[in-house]
Amino acid sequence: MAKSAVVLLALVVVSQPSTPAANQRSPIFRFHTDEFWLNLHHFLYVLGRAQAKMPDASREAVVGAPADSDAGLANLTADERQAWREAVAFYANGPSRKDALFDAPMSAAAAALADAGDREGLAGVDTIDASWRAQLEQAAPVYRKGWWPSHRAANAGRRDDIQSLVDRRGAAVLAFVTRVYGMDWPAEGYPVHFSAWANWAGAYSTSGGVIVVSSTDRAARGLAGLEIAFHEGMHQWDRQVNTLLFGEARRTGKRLPPNLSHAMIFFTAGEAVRCVVPEHVPYAQANGLWDTAYRGFREPLEETWKPYLDGHGTRDDAIAAVVKRVGGS
Repeated sequence: MAKSAVVLLALVVVSQPSTPAANQRSPIFRFHTDEFWLNLHHFLYVLGRAQAKMPDASREAVVGAPADSDAGLANLTADERQAWREAVAFYANGPSRKDALFDAPMSAAAAALADAGDREGLAGVDTIDASWRAQLEQAAPVYRKGWWPSHRAANAGRRDDIQSLVDRRGAAVLAFVTRVYGMDWPAEGYPVHFSAWANWAGAYSTSGGVIVVSSTDRAARGLAGLEIAFHEGMHQWDRQVNTLLFGEARRTGKRLPPNLSHAMIFFTAGEAVRCVVPEHVPYAQANGLWDTAYRGFREPLEETWKPYLDGHGTRDDAIAAVVKRVGGS
């Protein structure tokens, strides 16, 4: 009798569910792949920039969009092709002439369209004007027929690719970047909105927490995709980081070059992933950014910022050293 009771007690103890703290971990990112209206908007946006012959339309992350459009058009009726061309022309003469990140109301429009998900229409989406909504709603059934299945599949594939890396490597990368910046990552994680096409950079983020990542950009596959996800999340610290940088510049009478905080993100996110996976080639290095858009930043950051990343000194001392090294008089 006593022995049976012991066995029963043991079974009860073993079968008790583990505590939430033991079983659950806060997400680092929350990936979204089925946002129809956001994907339609970004596709028309990059096609409109191509039609308007905007300089960045030849960038690697968007250069393939016209061919993607042509492939889908082949499966449409004449009326559907005409509706699609009208939508692209509308974008080419309007929204596509704006910067997806910096020009109003583009970032607010992206947030509203992400919230719209895959619902029937855009009633109540007042962030964009009536003519814009009408063009999107007219193009919607055409996009759903010609491109959405393949775009949604690309989103899901890229999500699976990056999620598997987040599951294996994300906690270590997160620990690295939060230690270095001394800033908090949200407990609920950042939402990342996958879109087959995004902008010339292949990804962007806004101060309102909208992070968009292209699922067709070949430069952001695998570990590069993991780096880019953290990179865009780190942009949410831009205001605090710039306060530190410019505060030090004012204190010491220095003039900072443009894009310093962005160069620091490229450097830090790349080093964070490389520290966890030594064979990783950081995105800026792999894509030649230190020799083009961010020329002149790599060497100063290697000299002043990397020792801090490696565990030497304090953040404030490292920022002071960066400002002293790159700042002009």
